[in-house]
Amino acid sequence: MTTCPHCTTNDLPHGGFLCDPCVRATSRHLLQLPTLWSALEIWLAPGRGAPFISGRTPRAEAPLPLREEVLDLRAEGGIVGVLEDWRAAVHDARGMAPPPRAVSLEHRVAIAARALDGHLDWIARWYAAPDLATDIRTLVGRAYAVIQPGRDPDEPQYLGRCIATDTTGAVCGRPLHAYPDRAVQCDWCLCVYTPDTWLALRHYQPGRGQGMAA
Repeated sequence: MTTCPHCTTNDLPHGGFLCDPCVRATSRHLLQLPTLWSALEIWLAPGRGAPFISGRTPRAEAPLPLREEVLDLRAEGGIVGVLEDWRAAVHDARGMAPPPRAVSLEHRVAIAARALDGHLDWIARWYAAPDLATDIRTLVGRAYAVIQPGRDPDEPQYLGRCIATDTTGAVCGRPLHAYPDRAVQCDWCLCVYTPDTWLALRHYQPGRGQGMAA
């Protein structure tokens, strides 16, 4: 059985060039990129470092290499350039007409990222899939290195404990971890929490309020 050439860990039981975990990770990275592109804007302002947090005063000036990295990522040849180059390559490989281009960089990033995500089933069977996945993962890693230094973009966030209750009123209490753009399902009671419910989840954590029915 062939090993996935991208992660060099998982098998490819159905052939192709990306294993299922790598496809899911690439999809997650693609859907993160528009948000990361927008979040980098705060780092463009001269003399700005990290955003104002918990009463701390930002640094007087961000290091010059960091500003250059942000400019590279947000410029024509950065995140948007990589996404659009790969989208054009996919269209060419599939015999499709060249994709149209939006006006603003923000819309171009969002459109190209969503379009590539929509092609992932086909991309997984394309010989260039490992290179595409590597390029997208690299972009996400570079963006997180600016916004949240030291954070592994492939690590899920801890949300709290499951607050679903059973018929006796007992709270499930299992720990929940999720990615910023994905619903999470408790592995014990199977209750699903979509991102728009996470604030309520945190508000009703054990000790702060009552659980809610699954």
